[in-house]
Amino acid sequence: MFIPYEEISKKLSLFLPERFRQKVLDFGYKLKIKRNLRYIKHNQKIVRKKLKNKKTLNVAFYVYDSTKWKCQSLYDLLDKDERFNVTVLVTKNNAENIDNPSYQTADDVIKTYEFFKHKNMNVKYAYDTNKLKFIPFEKFNPDVIIYQHPWYVETSQGPVVCSKFALTCYVPYYFPTTTAPIDYYLRFHQYVERYYIFDKITQNVYIEKMENKGANLKVTGQPFLDYFRLNQQEEKEYVIYAPHWTICGKGIAYGTFEWNGKFMLEYAKQHPEKKWVFKPHPMLFKALIDNNVMTSDDAERYYQEWDKVGLKYESGDYLDLFNKSALMITDCSSFLGEFFMTCSPVIHLISENSTPFNETVNQVIKNYYKAHNVSELEDMLNTLPDKDTMKEQRLKAVKDLGFKDNYAAKNILDDIIEVIG
Repeated sequence: MFIPYEEISKKLSLFLPERFRQKVLDFGYKLKIKRNLRYIKHNQKIVRKKLKNKKTLNVAFYVYDSTKWKCQSLYDLLDKDERFNVTVLVTKNNAENIDNPSYQTADDVIKTYEFFKHKNMNVKYAYDTNKLKFIPFEKFNPDVIIYQHPWYVETSQGPVVCSKFALTCYVPYYFPTTTAPIDYYLRFHQYVERYYIFDKITQNVYIEKMENKGANLKVTGQPFLDYFRLNQQEEKEYVIYAPHWTICGKGIAYGTFEWNGKFMLEYAKQHPEKKWVFKPHPMLFKALIDNNVMTSDDAERYYQEWDKVGLKYESGDYLDLFNKSALMITDCSSFLGEFFMTCSPVIHLISENSTPFNETVNQVIKNYYKAHNVSELEDMLNTLPDKDTMKEQRLKAVKDLGFKDNYAAKNILDDIIEVIG
């Protein structure tokens, strides 16, 4: 029998003194999670038994943002294997507030669909862009669903409902960098049957902090790092400036654009001998305006100026660009881990207010140059990448930390087969 615990607690809290309301809301929320977990556990046994007898498994990738597509190596490996039929299901996220930076429209869905179509991949719409309605995943008959986003997942496409007919897996689109609960404390993290993570350091942290003690975790590595393993690039030509969007101390507060944004543009103009790439976070433009760092016109002009200097790159298909780069200047947390596999140097732009990094990233950034202000940044730009004194140290760390010889896509494929039995 279905009992709407969360809705009941919301209505009940309205009649209680304010000091009791949050406790009642939390109680209803936890009851809902427990109910869903019982439902999922019951379904898992049935689904595994059903899939065990199938000769060919239908694998669907849940995607709502092409800039966060990081499973190409896994898609390619599954696509070559006759045991799998692979599809990318393009949908919209379920953020409803138009002022939310993550809010999407039907046009966003169409652009994402075209991204995969252009790559000649098997892609289908899981959102009706004419009727503006989500298409339940059950209609696509998936046996395995691979999520890359834990946020704003619509109910009929989420892991609770989909547990009734599919094995649900989660491969983060980003390289987890923080100690923040967003990486281990969401109910989504418990609902998926498999949560694929990078390394044992991360696993140990999550086991300690997750409600289920990490019961659904599996160490496999990150599929997007497979690109560097499979594609060796000797010639390095680009210099990338990649600023994060969390400026003015907002959120995880990695952003440092306030003290280096204008300087970097002017420095690039003064050094046309370098092949410059401006790779801003997709949400930076709006953040500059919302936080009164720039007016809309100023931000537009700033972005246009980079077009004159070099390449402005805003696509999610950037690993080849990374592979050909001699230097990155960034405060973007995920890039600190992703770029490590290139073995090229990084100038890490430091925010004094940032959220602490996890231990894996702390081990990575020991091998990067750190700039706290414009003076330090300029000194490093004048010497790097030619005088890279940390190169040998960095090459050793790439190997010792397990980045180099791991094939995540193969590890995930093998685990899917093992889970099904």
